[in-house]
Amino acid sequence: MFWFDKGAERLRARIDGRLVERRFPGKSKLAIFPAGIEIEGEWNVGPTLDYTVVFLNPSFIGERLRHAITDPTVAFEHDGLTRGLAELCREAASPDNVFDLMAEGWSIQALAHISRVSERNQQQSSEFRGGLPGRSRRRLEEYVREHLTQPICLAELSEVVGLSKRHFLRAFQESVGATPYNYVLSLRIAEAKRLLSETEDSIVDVALATGFNYAQHFSTTFRNATGMTPSAFRQRCLS
Repeated sequence: MFWFDKGAERLRARIDGRLVERRFPGKSKLAIFPAGIEIEGEWNVGPTLDYTVVFLNPSFIGERLRHAITDPTVAFEHDGLTRGLAELCREAASPDNVFDLMAEGWSIQALAHISRVSERNQQQSSEFRGGLPGRSRRRLEEYVREHLTQPICLAELSEVVGLSKRHFLRAFQESVGATPYNYVLSLRIAEAKRLLSETEDSIVDVALATGFNYAQHFSTTFRNATGMTPSAFRQRCLS
C-alpha cells in the first residue's frame, strides 16, 4: 500500500498490461497494489515528494482473508487508513520495545479496511467491465483473420487489446463465452467453409490457407466441427 502524503499528482502506467491513468486530487492519496502485479509507467510529481510504502506479507493476508486481493485500487481516500499510517510513521521514527506489537495490531486493522476498499472497487469494476469492449473484439477478429495462416498464441492476442494474459483470459471469457483457442478455430473453420463453397481450391490449399499444416489434420478438425469431411461439405454446397 502507498500513501502519497505530498507531491504525487498523476500516475500513467500499464498495470498488468492495462493502461491506467489516475490523478490524486484532494485527499485521494492512497493506492493498493496486490502482490506480484506488473507495473510500468511514470509519475507526475511536485517539487517535493513525500510518500510511505507498507508491504504486507502475502501469507499474513492469506491467513486472515477468505478472498485474495487481486485488483489494484489507485487514488482513493480513507480517513482511517490515513490516520493509522500517520501514527505508524511517527512510532517508526523512534520505535520502542512494544512497536512490533503496535505494528501487528495496525496491520490487522488496516487489512480489514483494505479488504473492504478492494471489494467495493471490484464490484464497481464488474458493473462496468462486462468483458472486452466491442472495439477490442473487432480488433481481435481482424487480427485473427489477417493471421489465419500463422500460429497465433495467447501473448499475441492479449497484446492486441493491451491486457495481461491473465486479465485477457477473464475478459475474453466474459465477452465470447469460449476459450481463445476455440475462438481462433471457429474463425478458421468459417473461412474454410467459405473457400470450399466459393472457390475451386484443393483441400490441401484450403487447409494451408486456414492455418493447418497437414490436410489430414484439417480434415479431422473440420469433421469434428461440422459433422462432415471437407469433400462432403463441398459436394453438398454444389448440389
